Amino acid sequence: MDRREFIKTIGVAGVFSFLGSATVGASFNRSVSTIPKEGLRGPFHLSFSPEGDLYVTDPSNYAFSRLDISTLKLLDSFGSPGSQPGHLNFPKGIHAGSEGVYVVDTINCRVQLFNKEGKSIKVIGTVGSIGGTFAHPQGIFQDAYGRLLVADTRNHRVQIFSYSQVIGVIGELGDANDQFRLPTACAVRKNGDILVLDSKHGSIKIFDKDYHFKDLFGAQGREPGMFNLPQGMYLDQEENIWVADTGNHRIQKLSPDGKTATVFGKEGSGPGEFNNPTGLAISNNIIFVADNGNRRIQKLRQDQ
Repeated sequence: MDRREFIKTIGVAGVFSFLGSATVGASFNRSVSTIPKEGLRGPFHLSFSPEGDLYVTDPSNYAFSRLDISTLKLLDSFGSPGSQPGHLNFPKGIHAGSEGVYVVDTINCRVQLFNKEGKSIKVIGTVGSIGGTFAHPQGIFQDAYGRLLVADTRNHRVQIFSYSQVIGVIGELGDANDQFRLPTACAVRKNGDILVLDSKHGSIKIFDKDYHFKDLFGAQGREPGMFNLPQGMYLDQEENIWVADTGNHRIQKLSPDGKTATVFGKEGSGPGEFNNPTGLAISNNIIFVADNGNRRIQKLRQDQ
């Protein structure tokens, strides 16, 4: 098999094909395949489990699913519409860890923890604006110490939880460096720095471990290093920052110091093209992208 290795995706496209890519600083190979009839209506965020499966939220199906990482075959799907524990209303963020699967139940304004059988075993939060409550939360991240960080999107802040209790809040509505307009994702570096994807400002804001503003990358726009309503962010093992640049229909990779390393993708429905990509995750140099508007997950390999 040559360097254009056969990489599958799951989505609505029904033909196998290959397409080269126009990138800055790297190249990618990709293909598109058919899907099972239980296919996704609009995958949003992605997370790998410790066992190596891929979990994905599907807001329009009021569910989240478990996929085989190699074949992208649908293994399980959990959730149904409603507001009782175990029910979901437009779930977006997801984190699959040793405790189970945390799902950000966006319109129900809460976070639920599900066990591997898909049963809700914990509910965090309710609708509101005080600490521990949410307004359409979206992104979630669990750090090495077990803390949960939740992008409380319409409260324009990030909340930090330990054992289901709020221990810190970052940000508020505004245009200053330490303020947000619709934050959508968050992550934590090995040194404790907290990264927040501030979607309306089109930027990544960095705070130290004591929640003080430290740095900012990006701005609203269409040039490399700029973003248009980005929805997803992923830190790889080298702490490069990958962003689902949703409104620009592309993926960007930034070095740890914020320099643009790679830009790939454009608007469209072909292989390597995107329609409002919203989330991504990386495993063994393979990039999985929630290509939301095209109702598929694209699986790409980055050339070395």
